[in-house]
Amino acid sequence: MATVKVRLFAALRDAAGTAEITVQAATLAEVRAQLSERFGPTFTARLERSRAWVGGLDVALDHALSDGDEVAILPPFAGG
Repeated sequence: MATVKVRLFAALRDAAGTAEITVQAATLAEVRAQLSERFGPTFTARLERSRAWVGGLDVALDHALSDGDEVAILPPFAGG
């Protein structure tokens, strides 16, 4: 297990009530599962449409995490 910092943005931050949380997980999939369990169905619905980056890189859900990694999760958004 790795200790990682998770940064939440926009609608995910609003649903969680926090912009940052530290979790212990081995993979990005485990991070997502923990966040869903902790923050509930509204958060999970938004999480399912979101993208995550580890250390600024777009990675697969089975990506192995290391201590000190930073995971950024952003929901889809539109601009213009």
